[in-house]
Amino acid sequence: MVDELKMTHGEDLWQGKYNRLVDTVEKMGGVVDQLHWTTSDDGIVFLNGWQGNVSYEYVQIGDKKLVSLRGAIKGNAKAAQYTELMTIPDNIKPKNRMLQYQYWDSIVQIVDNKIGVRSGGDIKESTDSTWNLVFEFNYVC
Repeated sequence: MVDELKMTHGEDLWQGKYNRLVDTVEKMGGVVDQLHWTTSDDGIVFLNGWQGNVSYEYVQIGDKKLVSLRGAIKGNAKAAQYTELMTIPDNIKPKNRMLQYQYWDSIVQIVDNKIGVRSGGDIKESTDSTWNLVFEFNYVC
């Protein structure tokens, strides 16, 4: 399809090819403005005493978003027990799936707009550390 849209040197009837190219670009979501990334921590709400630094960035491409969500947080969780850590805003929640990230023996997961953890051992908050759980998710929503 791309070859039929390319023009040849000295081609007289280029208007049709040009118009089809414009229509094709529009159907694909339009021209992306140099992949403008939006960076924020808005809408992050910590749960169950957890706290720390969580931020996300995303780029809109057509009707999809490419999201990068990162956190370095601290709190307490019991071994082998699922603990909710935070909620994320609806505009970056994965749709119809669960995502998981492993940090040592802890599994951090996103389901809908909630992030939680299940660990093989107790997670205990320490006063000499700024975090005791780290995660990084990259996904399309």
